[in-house]
Amino acid sequence: MSRPAKKYAEVGLADKLSFVGTILCLPAAIAWGLLTTTHLPHNKSRSLKRILGDVTLKFLVRNTSVEQLQWSTPSTMDMYAAWTKANGLPGTVDEIGEDARLLWIGEKRLDRVILFAHGGGFVLPASDYSVSFWRYVQLELEKKGIHVGIALLNYTIVPTANFPTQLKQLCRALEFLLDAGVKPENLQLTGDSAGGNLILQLVSQILHPLPNVPLVPTLSAPLRGILLISPWTNLTADSPSHSQNGSFDSVGPTTLSDWGSRTKDAMTDPEREAPFVEAVRAPEGWFAGIDKLVERVLVTAGGVESLRDDVVLVGEMLKKEIPGTEVVVQPGGMHEDMYLDFSAKEDLGRLGTLTPLIVEWVAAGFHD
Repeated sequence: MSRPAKKYAEVGLADKLSFVGTILCLPAAIAWGLLTTTHLPHNKSRSLKRILGDVTLKFLVRNTSVEQLQWSTPSTMDMYAAWTKANGLPGTVDEIGEDARLLWIGEKRLDRVILFAHGGGFVLPASDYSVSFWRYVQLELEKKGIHVGIALLNYTIVPTANFPTQLKQLCRALEFLLDAGVKPENLQLTGDSAGGNLILQLVSQILHPLPNVPLVPTLSAPLRGILLISPWTNLTADSPSHSQNGSFDSVGPTTLSDWGSRTKDAMTDPEREAPFVEAVRAPEGWFAGIDKLVERVLVTAGGVESLRDDVVLVGEMLKKEIPGTEVVVQPGGMHEDMYLDFSAKEDLGRLGTLTPLIVEWVAAGFHD
């Protein structure tokens, strides 16, 4: 059932008072969360500050509405401005058309590029800790003599714009980079959660073009790689891992189903568009031909995340077309687990196993 139309971050006085009440409950919720989760197997190797961060995020996501989260969270542009200032880095913004932007992390360079689509269920802006993660990857690559430009796609959030606007913006970002001289063989695409969904939308658009979305320019060579971090491929949240892991993960099935319905309800041709936004429901052979578009694929998930089963299923779908596709499930990992380390400002010596794996995988793609 569709909900009454609202504007982005539209909250009334009652919503604001409710949000304040939620914040006032946070200390007690944190205390209870630490008491009941610290001993769980997936937390055995985690520091107290990491568990504290997980408990806090879980409580806030599950006890606030989308509109409250939007109202209380800086926009992607505001986050980027604050993050670059705090880290002493230049803020370099490319206006690329379609009301989208590329926000460069560190130095803008076009010889080797990572194009990054952020997560957030299409309803939330990019987080500063996801940018911090990619800055860390960038610096680790530099230690290996690999200098990379990383561009964050600033796309429009629901309900300001709905599908396929975000797909159009990613198509435009790819076109912009190619026109600027970036070679496909020196370009890797990455997306987490909804950003991973968006990367798969791009692949689907190349293979099965929608008439209301501009065609993607023909690639002169396959893209060097696609990295999907906990990609959100089931907006209905009905696979077994949602019920098995919903109590452990930062985002549970009720939240994911609510966020997903906001994209699905706005679709104008659900039968045709469904495989674009829910890859788990794509017909057999949907990704046939992807081996001509990209050389390498890495798909990651957490062992106790709600999306685990869907991530693995889509990873296996891709592996049928690109046999070298790697599907890695981190034992005890949560949704976007490596980002949560950076959210908690975890000591670098205690980062999870996916972080060094991603650094090495990206580095391998950029070796001559």
